[in-house]
Amino acid sequence: MSNFLKEFNFEKTPNKITYLDKDPLKLNNEFIFFHNKNKFRKELTRLQYLIKSYTKVPLHAAGIRDSYLKEEFSENYLILLFTTHEYCKKANEIINPNSKIELNSGCFYLESNSDFLLLLSRDMEGLVYGIDALETVLKQVLEDYTNQQRFDDYIKIRPFKLMDCIKTI
Repeated sequence: MSNFLKEFNFEKTPNKITYLDKDPLKLNNEFIFFHNKNKFRKELTRLQYLIKSYTKVPLHAAGIRDSYLKEEFSENYLILLFTTHEYCKKANEIINPNSKIELNSGCFYLESNSDFLLLLSRDMEGLVYGIDALETVLKQVLEDYTNQQRFDDYIKIRPFKLMDCIKTI
């Protein structure tokens, strides 16, 4: 089994992070940042530039089609789904198990598994804080990948679930 970063370091320790012993998310050039609201599209630019700075490959951002997403999910959450077109079609299946998570103002939920990376928040404050956390994870993963110099292998993200709030509740 090839190496990948086992734990992430955050400036502020998250309220809850669980690492899962499953297959990692293997990034390729088919991955896209899918979102459900244009109002936070510009926040994704820094993630796109971060990945491009390491891989020289620009990753795109696109809206999640209405037909892939229940109206109640779109109304209740700001959603970022980092995956391929094929998995984006399963947006409802991906979000549904997490739709009962209690997210207060300024909070977010971030999950990575072997197929996608999902960020959920109820407001912009929580979403931006979640994107900050995601940027921290991606930067560490990309630095580790570069340091290993195993460029014939995938960039891999260990599966995890993270929940945090910008303010301590």
